[in-house]
Order: sequence, then structure tokens, then C-alpha cells
Amino acid sequence: MKWQGRCASLHCIVPRKWLVTGDINGVRLIDDAFVLVAAAATAFADSTVPTQLFMSQALQVAAASVDGENGVPTLTPLQTGDKKPRKQTLAAIIGGTGAALLVVIILVLVYICLMRVKRFMRRTSEAASSTPSSTVELERVNTSHNAGVPSPIYTQNLRQLTMSELEQATRNFNQSNIIGEGRFGLVHKGLLQDGTIVAIKRYLNTPVHVFLHEVKQIAQVRHKHLVKLVGFCEDNHQQFLVYDYIPNGNVGNHLYDNEGSPTGKLNMRQRLSIALGLEYLHSLAPPLLHMHFRSSNVLLDENFTAKISDYGLSKLLSEDQFYASSSAIDCFLDPELYSSKKFSVQSDVYSYGVFLLELISGCEATCRELSNSETTLIMQAKDSDSIVDFGDRTLGSKAMRGAEQVVDLALQCVDIQPRRPTMRSIVEELERIQETEIGRLQFEAGEEIEAVTLGSELFK
Repeated sequence: MKWQGRCASLHCIVPRKWLVTGDINGVRLIDDAFVLVAAAATAFADSTVPTQLFMSQALQVAAASVDGENGVPTLTPLQTGDKKPRKQTLAAIIGGTGAALLVVIILVLVYICLMRVKRFMRRTSEAASSTPSSTVELERVNTSHNAGVPSPIYTQNLRQLTMSELEQATRNFNQSNIIGEGRFGLVHKGLLQDGTIVAIKRYLNTPVHVFLHEVKQIAQVRHKHLVKLVGFCEDNHQQFLVYDYIPNGNVGNHLYDNEGSPTGKLNMRQRLSIALGLEYLHSLAPPLLHMHFRSSNVLLDENFTAKISDYGLSKLLSEDQFYASSSAIDCFLDPELYSSKKFSVQSDVYSYGVFLLELISGCEATCRELSNSETTLIMQAKDSDSIVDFGDRTLGSKAMRGAEQVVDLALQCVDIQPRRPTMRSIVEELERIQETEIGRLQFEAGEEIEAVTLGSELFK
């Protein structure tokens, strides 16, 4: 109420109409003077200076704005012995500046914090999608309550494709698009509408009623050494699985030619890197058994990273598709299965051992008749007097020491079940061989090794 009285007095003493007279420059500057007087009156509303004295000083400032020559006003400082208003003004300016600076600092800190939180959430999201934990709990879904559409939890990254999309992607399943054939059926290379290149597996047998359930189970398993399941299709009693397309084919294409002889396309380092991968499936809870592990199911991407395919298909295949007839023998299949019919982790270990023998020998493991079982790759490894006789000669003599250690490990894998090592111990041994082999090859190649200075030598 006190300030309203003073403001009213100000308008009485300095009429707005009188203040805006004069030329253009005078109007602008007189207007500024008016604002200055009003602002000063606000700042000094609580001042102890009498209102009449303050108003008279303000009028002197306004008059000085119009008395100058050529319309250029000059402000004449007021002579007063009271320095308190000037000090208060200076304090107000400093305080306002400090407050504004504090607000700016706070805003900058908040912005930095928000950016860090956003970056952390993005990294967490990327890590969760690309690198799963070493142990994944697979939930058992009751198909009687899910006899239709897959749950969104499992299909958020899984596409349910239509038959027309697959026909368009494969040019109506043209034979020129066939890139392979496995237990599940023919494999077609396809191009989806969004530009994704895929491998489409077409099931040629009687449709399986647990198809959707098993698709959800397979979709849960993600790892850098596994071929990713992109989507599925079920239409008119036809069932399809759609995977990422892996450009470099399977390992066998890089180990041996059509006659099963070594090609020498892979060096020792690459073969040891490819050997690592199956252990992840066995580390799941419960372990996911491949049940058909072999070189043709180990694919290589553009960086020659091994990716395992055909995992998790056990319940989609009949028993006849697992076991060969009595007139033939599958060199990758554990021979104990012919009598027990009980597949276990150790059965996968046996298949993995044969795979290691292929990697080192560079030869295809084939044996089509029981009468010739002694000519299998396993028997050749056991009967060889030295690794030179069994190993791939294209590896060179320098790699034979590591190759011999891998063969010894492979023969343990194909021993009788109680003597077979676990996949975890196999991987640990392969990693040790890999580390030793790489270090030895670097040393023999003459690469310079820096001298190591002991800590005590530094203080002499």
C-alpha cells in the first residue's frame, strides 16, 4: 500500500503525456528516462529517503534528458550526500547477476545428468539385446493354455510372417534359391520387404502341433555364437522357420572340397576360434542339447565368427530323423545311442569330438556302412603314429604342436561316456591351447618382444 501511494505521486508529478513531447530521439530517451524513474522507484520502495526528495531528483534526471543540444540528452548526476541508494543498486545488480549465474550452473548440471542417464540406459538396452548372460532360465510354457498366438513376451523381437511374404522373398520358392537341406527340410535364401536377407527352412514332414511352443523356446536363446531366429510362419499346414542369413556357409566348405580332401583355406588360429561356441548351449539352465551337432551346422559369418544353427529343434523332429537306419552309420552320432536311445550332454560331447577331428585333419568325417567303420576319422586318429600323418599338412609344421593337443582332446570326447570331459573343461583346454599357440607363433615369427624390467632394477 505504501508503494501504491508513491507510484501515484510519481504519475502526478511526471505526466506521461508531457514526457513524450519533443523529437523522435527525445521521445525514446525520455521514455527510457521514465522507465528508469519507475524502476528506481521500485528498487527504492523501502528506502528511508523521503518520497518528495526522491521525486524531485527523478524529475531532474528526466529534465536533463530534453535539455541537451541536438536532441542528445545528457544525464547530470544528482548531488546528494546520501550514498545508500547507489550502494543498494550495486548490491541488487550483484545479487541478480549471482542468482542468474547460479540458475545457469544448475541447468547445465541437470542437462549433464540427464545425458548421462540417457547414455547409460541406451548402453544397458544394447547389452541386454546383444549379449545375454551366461545362464538363461528357459520357462516351460503349458501349450494347452497357449494353443494359438505366441505370447508378446517371447515375440517382441520375433516376426510372424505370412505365406505371401515368404513367397515374395523366395520368388515363390524357386529352386535357384535353395541353399541347403537339413533334417528340418529345404533351406531357401530369401529377401524380405525391409531388405533383410534370411534363410527360410521349410518343414516337409507332417506338421507338428507343438510348433508355436517350440518357436517361443528357441526365440529366447540369443548369443553371438548362435544363428538368430528372425521369425516363423504357419499357414495351410505348412511350417517355416526364418533365420539370419550367414554368408560364408558352413565350416566344411572351408575345410575340404567335394571329395573330402583338405583345401587349406583356414589357418590354425581360425580353426581354434571356430572350435569355441557349443559350450554356451550347455551352460543354459536346463542345458539345451543340440542333438545334431556337426560341421554342416557350424556356419561362418563375414568375419569368420562361428555360429551354430539347428539348435532347439529336437521336439520338432520325429525319432526316425534322429537315428540312422541299421544299414548306415552317422559318424557324428554317439554309437551308444543306438542301444540306449537316451540323448544326453555327453552325446553332444561325442559329436563335438568328431568336429574337432575334422578341424585338425581337414578331412570330412564320412562312413556310410558299418562294415567300413574302421575307416572313420576316429579310427584314423587312433591308428596314426604321429600328428603329421593325421593332421592337415596345409597348416604347416609350426602348427603341429597345437594340432596334436587338440587331437588328444578330441579322442577324450569320443571315448566311452563316463570318460568324456564336460563342455566347460573342453573349452578351458581349447582356450589354453589357443593362448599358447598364438604366443608361440608370434615368437617364432620373429615379432619383437619388449624387455621386462624388474621393479628392483629401477632403483639402482
